[in-house]
Amino acid sequence: MIRDINPIIAFLVLGCLAIIPIWITGLTAPLIMCAVFVAISLLAGVGRQFIPGYLKLFLAVGFVLFILRAAFEPGSHVLFTLGPLTPTLEGAIGGARFALVVMVLCGALTLFAALMPAKYLMLALEERGLTPRATYVLLSSLQSITDLGRNVRVVMDAQKSRGIETEGSIFTRSKAFFPIIAPAFLTAMTQTEERAVALDARAFNSKTAHTRLAFFRQPRLWEYVLLTVAFAGLVLAVVGAALSWL
Repeated sequence: MIRDINPIIAFLVLGCLAIIPIWITGLTAPLIMCAVFVAISLLAGVGRQFIPGYLKLFLAVGFVLFILRAAFEPGSHVLFTLGPLTPTLEGAIGGARFALVVMVLCGALTLFAALMPAKYLMLALEERGLTPRATYVLLSSLQSITDLGRNVRVVMDAQKSRGIETEGSIFTRSKAFFPIIAPAFLTAMTQTEERAVALDARAFNSKTAHTRLAFFRQPRLWEYVLLTVAFAGLVLAVVGAALSWL
């Protein structure tokens, strides 16, 4: 049922939930929102896809942001001294909040990507009046990231079979950087030209209405109620922050 929500409504609901902790002080709100995203992924049946990637984001991005903020933000209560670094209690709390807020924003985007393909959102936007040219540019921009990663892996395996060392120390990997990245970008440029030819062959620039294979049903009442509740929560958080309630 969660994965069947209209893509635009799902995007707006997750966007509202992600923005709410920004306006609420303290660590409780972002922690609760991170837990809410995990619960939604489990209820939607995409927990195995979402949770491991979310944990990697916490370790790769959140932990680094926390360390940098805690080490350099000034404060009056010094925890310890390590050379020129003097982490403070205020810096640790501020770093934890900053990292958690960033993780909430990343979690909303990651969860949306796990719930439904980006092409569904583009199709829903096209139904709301966005031009096919704009939706194609957005979708191809997102798809190019996946394609580039796949091309890098293919080129890396090919260069490894030719005797180029792609594993080992940082110096060894740095020597293999250009032999890997150059063919990958050349392949990406070739694919871009092929896509342009394919679009032209399919009369993409024709001013007539485009045909399609997928259609969305009209959003149900409970989906509008869900969006209203999420937006009301966002408005309450903004007003509460402005009036110093929260």
